[in-house]
Amino acid sequence: MLMILCSWLVIGIAALIFGKAIVDRIWHDDIKTMGKADIYIMTGLIFLNLYAQFFSLFYKVAGIACTILGVCGCGILISWAIGCIRRKESPVHVRYLKEHPYRTAALLLCILATMVWTAQVAGHYDTGLYHAQAIHWIEEYGVVPGLGNLHMRLAYNSAFMSLQALFSLQWLLGQSLHTLNGFLCVFGIGYAVMTIRRHQDQSWRTSDLLKCAGVIYIVTARYNISSSGTDIWALFLAVYVCTKWCEFAEAEVCSDAPWCFVCLTGIYALTVKLSAAVIVLLTMYPLYLLIRKRDIRRIAQNAAAAVLIVLPFLLRNVIISGYLIYPYAGIDLFQVDWKMDRSVLASDSMDIKMYGRGITDINEYGTPLSKWLPHWFGRQEPVNQILIAVGMICAIGLICRLWKYICARQTREIIFIITVLLSLAFWFVTAPLMRYGIVYFMIVTAVFTGEMNKRKRNVNINRIVSAALVLVMIPVCWSYISKLGTLPEMEPGLWVKQEQYPAWPAVERQVGNVTVWVPEEGDLLGYFAFPGTSARKQLPNLGLRGDGFREGFCYMQETED
Repeated sequence: MLMILCSWLVIGIAALIFGKAIVDRIWHDDIKTMGKADIYIMTGLIFLNLYAQFFSLFYKVAGIACTILGVCGCGILISWAIGCIRRKESPVHVRYLKEHPYRTAALLLCILATMVWTAQVAGHYDTGLYHAQAIHWIEEYGVVPGLGNLHMRLAYNSAFMSLQALFSLQWLLGQSLHTLNGFLCVFGIGYAVMTIRRHQDQSWRTSDLLKCAGVIYIVTARYNISSSGTDIWALFLAVYVCTKWCEFAEAEVCSDAPWCFVCLTGIYALTVKLSAAVIVLLTMYPLYLLIRKRDIRRIAQNAAAAVLIVLPFLLRNVIISGYLIYPYAGIDLFQVDWKMDRSVLASDSMDIKMYGRGITDINEYGTPLSKWLPHWFGRQEPVNQILIAVGMICAIGLICRLWKYICARQTREIIFIITVLLSLAFWFVTAPLMRYGIVYFMIVTAVFTGEMNKRKRNVNINRIVSAALVLVMIPVCWSYISKLGTLPEMEPGLWVKQEQYPAWPAVERQVGNVTVWVPEEGDLLGYFAFPGTSARKQLPNLGLRGDGFREGFCYMQETED
């Protein structure tokens, strides 16, 4: 765990340094609103992720990338420290920790518990399937043309994989760390613990309820904290964006800068996981504000920032798969020799939808909603069935609330509620897997409860409705919390380091003049059988573009004897 703590310190300090430098430089006119530790860290994480993605376009993300980042960070840190010394003051976030000892103590306990879970073996199924391999490729080669031809899952290209490669420190420690999800969970819990109920009024604010939802989700995802999956970060980003939006709305923020920050974070969430795409609709509100002000310069600046965020993600998509967005073959703009076969994209897209619906037979893909929905609902755990039922009732309530906002022409609330509802609908239509949907149901429930508490009339009815929702949510929360049980047993060595990626038996297969690994059984490979693939159906059509892996892979129509 000592190694985990050192890794978290490196990530946190890097994010804070670069995030503060960017916020102070870009939003200096709104520093009183923007100058909060969570905004610094979030901005820093986005910057670091962009840096890792751009660097991977030219070279492997390893020692050189970290050295450049470290030198720049040290320069900024020295300048920042000198400024604090001259002004004889400590940073605001340090003073806040000193002023709130109980919150700080609770945060330290959460950090300790998260460290224990992060130290465990990376047990997420998809980590053994392709997460670890994707990170290994970025560590060794950066980006490789046609990598999706080796394994279609490597074409998912989440921006988060590049960030994990940047902080895996395999080049330094001889072991690829997978501590980033743990740090992000600490960040999420810390944000909630240190900011919830700061106004001490008589009713729960929507932002407070969303912070609770974020913590509950992290508790449900604790078994995957040690893995390198993208779910935790992507879904927490959805909660975080909604929470910051509500915080700014509750504070009646008039400046456009905070709203632009929220929307740019939402655009970044899209590059982490495409299921968060609907969050991008929130950009309509700051665009509306800037158009009203006729501030063409700020519109151009934010448009450029949005393009900068998505550009490396799209470039990596094209290089890895030949398509702008994988697995959507409809957007086919590039004629490159490493392009994946369209049938692979269609098959993968179909598998994602079928798996989410609980359908295993490919012949049942066209099953109507009326038939697969009852089967899908019946397969859910009882606690999830309760959550779905409550979420749907709250969604109907939000639709009614939306109509009132439309009649009152309240643009900000209209855009937010539409985005929340469409996010839930988009999840259901694309891949209704409950491990993703839990967050969207929680967001809908929290927002509806917050909306009920906003009403000034019929206060007693509001309290009754809120109490009913809380009573319904008690078994949901208790079910998740009760599963915590005792902390997992720690082997002596894990008090110092993190458990390495698990390994599965694999055998060699010849492809041209190179060797790749395939699992002996099943489809799990892990990190060490590299380069490897469990997509055996793709091997007969796999070819090399050059003499080695760096030149990449291509799809061959006919198999050579």
